[in-house]
Amino acid sequence: MSNFDTPIASDVNVLLRTDAERRWLHREVIPVLRQIETGDQLPDDLLDAALAYLETTWDEALVRAQATDAAHTDLRLRGDNHDVLSGPADRYHAAVRVLRGVIAERVTPFIEPPLEAISYASARGRSARL
Repeated sequence: MSNFDTPIASDVNVLLRTDAERRWLHREVIPVLRQIETGDQLPDDLLDAALAYLETTWDEALVRAQATDAAHTDLRLRGDNHDVLSGPADRYHAAVRVLRGVIAERVTPFIEPPLEAISYASARGRSARL
């Protein structure tokens, strides 16, 4: 086991990734989402640009979420009984997952679904007709 492959390092990794994800959501996604939702702070000619920016920042947020969840899964798979940081790391991760879910509900109406979702829905529709 290297110095960086310890239970404490895994806890710190989860805490750092979770905090980075939370800061990204608050700094990049939420402000533009609020502007789009209210509509009165944004001129009509900038709405398309704001929607494109929202989609881009949301895509980055999803990448960050995957990294955060992977670090959390790694921590849980260790199975070590160390509650020094894992308790706070679990709680912080859970809180950010809730925040992520709330934002996802607000973002989804403004962005197009990923191509994989469109392909999946199309395939389901065709198989249902067969």
